[in-house]
Amino acid sequence: MTEDQKRVVEVLDEGYRREVAQSAFYRALLEAARRAGDESEAHRLEGLVADEERHLMRLGARLRELGEDPPELPDATPEVRLRGWVSEARAREAGEVAFYKAVLARRLDSDTRELLQEILHVERSHREALGRRWMPV
Repeated sequence: MTEDQKRVVEVLDEGYRREVAQSAFYRALLEAARRAGDESEAHRLEGLVADEERHLMRLGARLRELGEDPPELPDATPEVRLRGWVSEARAREAGEVAFYKAVLARRLDSDTRELLQEILHVERSHREALGRRWMPV
């Protein structure tokens, strides 16, 4: 494996780790919303969970294309509070945007670049949506 490929794998590993954390965060919030009977928040969180899990699948697939397995991570459920979750989620999404912007400044192969740009686009939309007042459907 070349040095460039090693760097790409490191970026993909870090992205995978971050997406695992985001997915676990939103899944924990989703379960809290369901327990509280808050269907509006549960619906909103289902979409966020689906997006983060899609990112995980795509990052894992890209790692396998490069001959690597996604990192094995502990299955941990974070402590979350349903009340006021949006401000924490927005800050977390801002961190995701900053991460993907920074790694896109590096030298990457075109397939990895395209994948990370797509994920960045979704993370930006999450950050922006979380910054607006949520209006239930």
